[in-house]
Amino acid sequence: MSLLLKRQIDRLETAIELSTDWLEIQYLMAELDQIKDLYEEPDAQAA
Repeated sequence: MSLLLKRQIDRLETAIELSTDWLEIQYLMAELDQIKDLYEEPDAQAA
């Protein structure tokens, strides 16, 4: 996983922790899940 991707995931996780708006949290969690799924699939196929 690239450093840029790790930073993006960390940023999303921090935003989720700091947010007090339920809808924003749901949006951020969905975005985080998409990013993780997108970048974990090639790693699983390579193994």
